[in-house]
Amino acid sequence: MFYFLIYDFVFFIVLTLFFPFIWKKIRTEKDYPGTWKERFAIYRNNLKKGKRKRVWLHTVSVGEFLSITPLIEKLKNLDIDIIVSLTTKTGRKVAISKIPELKYIFFPFDFYPIMFKAISFLKPDIIVIVETEIWVNLIRISKRKNIPVVMINGRLSPKSFRRYRKLKFLTKKILPCLEKIAMRSESEKEKIISLGAKKEKIRICGSMKFDLAYQMGQTINSDEFKKSLNLGIDKKIIVFGSIHPEEEEEICKISKEIIENYPDWDVIIAPRFLDRSKIFNVLTEMKLPYVKRTEGKENFRILVVDTYGELNNFYSICEFAFVGGSLNRWGGQNPIEPIAFKKVVIYGKDNWHFFIEWEKIKKGGGGIEVNDFKQLKEKVLFLIKNENIRKKMGEVAYKILLQNTGATDINFDIIKETLGI
Repeated sequence: MFYFLIYDFVFFIVLTLFFPFIWKKIRTEKDYPGTWKERFAIYRNNLKKGKRKRVWLHTVSVGEFLSITPLIEKLKNLDIDIIVSLTTKTGRKVAISKIPELKYIFFPFDFYPIMFKAISFLKPDIIVIVETEIWVNLIRISKRKNIPVVMINGRLSPKSFRRYRKLKFLTKKILPCLEKIAMRSESEKEKIISLGAKKEKIRICGSMKFDLAYQMGQTINSDEFKKSLNLGIDKKIIVFGSIHPEEEEEICKISKEIIENYPDWDVIIAPRFLDRSKIFNVLTEMKLPYVKRTEGKENFRILVVDTYGELNNFYSICEFAFVGGSLNRWGGQNPIEPIAFKKVVIYGKDNWHFFIEWEKIKKGGGGIEVNDFKQLKEKVLFLIKNENIRKKMGEVAYKILLQNTGATDINFDIIKETLGI
């Protein structure tokens, strides 16, 4: 009890001292659905529970939500009510655009009075935490109310593991309260056990991101999308996907070399954070010709994707891709998506967010890891010049994808078992 009081005291102090900054993040905006009131468990009456069992799914943002879309489609076939909470505004906006028929809320602050009010109002029959979000009050209040909490697609990056290890005095009291835990790998299973989870409650499920990538690979028509861009039959594309601001200048330098020396190749750059990107300034300063996706122009040498939700369409028409967030000490964006279209992936060394998935791709021969931008340039030019190698690696990558699907079914069974359906 003492540690829980300390947790709430610190949470309250942080919330109070940093509220002006927090307010800028949570305030209601006309371009984004939802209201700040939900962060304080103030809900509309239409969110009251009906007669059906209710599943509360919690995801942080876009990536986590998209990873469970195949799972949600399976859950929709059950006679249950589904409510999804997200932390970010962008995540909620994208989620609604993908599956509009669900109920959505912003995740409430994990301060005891607020979380108690949220759980008491929403009355879920099960709470499903996606990946490894250890919210102290969410879990302990649910335990007191006999509401099972399960963690699916659990992962522990080296960074998050170090952080949680410093809070082991809390995790060893909270993790045993989880009803079931599904981790991606054996190594992550051992890590979460060391933090206090009960061994008998843990299953190895693999990564649902492989399932999501496979599903997208089956639904996107690359030929039709390429026609919509009016690309010539001889044109070849390289995609620099999910590029972070710190990577943009070096990516533009590589793009300059490509368009100046390889007239049959065009470049597509997709910034990860459009609100923080300086890509247009960099391209202008380097006097590189570019067009924006929103301009709708068909002829380009460099296309900047200034929209959300289209990156996989561009992966489907490329020859190969570099996935960003992996050469700026951030931890890497999703390297699985391109291989769903039989495209070889280049990925940076800073890949701890997707370490398990990337190790399978790299060791299997479906991807190339680089240590810096010099190596990235070398590997990009190598793949441009070697069509047979890049196509062979793309085929190998796709086989790796197929070998690692199935996590969605495991997590679906865990939820059904816990619900007693």
